[in-house]
Amino acid sequence: MCENTMKKNLNFLAILLVLLVINSQISVRSEKVQTDNVLTIYTYDSLLADPGYDFIGAFANHSRISKDDINLILLSDANQIVTRLTLEKDSPEADVVIGIDNVLIYNTKKNNLLKSYNSPELVNISSDLIANLDSEKFVLPYDYGIIALYYDMNRINTTTNPEISNITLEGIIENDLDKKLIIENPTLSSTGLGFLLWTIAVYGDPEIDFKGMLDQDWRNWWKNSKDDIRIAPSWGAAFGEWYEGEENRSIMVSYGTSPAYSACLYNDTSQGAFLSHENGTQNAWLQIEGIGLVNNAPHEDLAKDFIDWFLSKELQDNIAENNWMYPANQHAEVSITFNESAINPEHVNILNSLISSETIGANLQGWMDDWETLMSTGLNISGYNSIFIIIALLGAVVILKKKIR
Repeated sequence: MCENTMKKNLNFLAILLVLLVINSQISVRSEKVQTDNVLTIYTYDSLLADPGYDFIGAFANHSRISKDDINLILLSDANQIVTRLTLEKDSPEADVVIGIDNVLIYNTKKNNLLKSYNSPELVNISSDLIANLDSEKFVLPYDYGIIALYYDMNRINTTTNPEISNITLEGIIENDLDKKLIIENPTLSSTGLGFLLWTIAVYGDPEIDFKGMLDQDWRNWWKNSKDDIRIAPSWGAAFGEWYEGEENRSIMVSYGTSPAYSACLYNDTSQGAFLSHENGTQNAWLQIEGIGLVNNAPHEDLAKDFIDWFLSKELQDNIAENNWMYPANQHAEVSITFNESAINPEHVNILNSLISSETIGANLQGWMDDWETLMSTGLNISGYNSIFIIIALLGAVVILKKKIR
């Protein structure tokens, strides 16, 4: 890189940093104003967003409080929710968190971020869902779905690639489908983390004497595919690449419910999803998303009312065709089109049963560290250069914000 180009880049970064600092000062003042809000909720930015259900407005009507008194904080992923809760642990700002799943729950419990709550609405939710998310009820299930490989039939299908109807994880590599595959980074994305656990459950881990289905080593699948798969920093980034069809990346890690989106909204059945078929069974990792009461929440009573309402039929009727997952409430409505185009978890072998909660809790961080280590060289990534720059700048902003406060 020439010297002039380097100077231009440095000047650009300096300007960007100044803008971020100014924004941080505005944010500090904004947060002080928000302390008078009646209820503060943290969730991910795509919750009930497409085509869209105004759950804040609906709860305001239900509870007879002003919509302006509800402070909704949207973050890019559930991982970021846990990070923010951890930073605010000694002085919580949130009352409710939405989006902690059956893997991230281990970090929230380890750091004592949530308070157990036995909602009266749990009578309408399967005891299996409750137990598989968190039997101690620090988070309560509001939706669920399996991690799956989502594909565009216009670019790949059972005619061009008949193997996808009965493929194994190993077969993805053997048939060069890894060259068409986009996977979210499991250290940044809950969807990517679900797929990582899918590979661990199938292959096993000899380092902890966990046999899985095949009694091999999950690391080998990633080593053998890392030069060909594309790693994206989030589900949204992965979908953007998948949708644009860049480099014919026609398969992405998503959900078994993803094909229902185009089928329900646009009567388009050209998207599909498939799973892996080891040992003669159709296998998948189940993700259960939960809502939780923040430990030492500033407005605990209203937070409990919101959680009860969020699990009620009024809200749950809107889960399937706005959040594109199965609703946890057994009485919630799910359309025929949704059911026909999605993969129902009841019809597949759920891999979660192979890995105990104790095993996940003890090894999750080590698995993510191992993944980062083995993928650190020759990684085929997208969208990361700008992310690394922004992370560095945001780190500086955090330091400055502390000084400002």
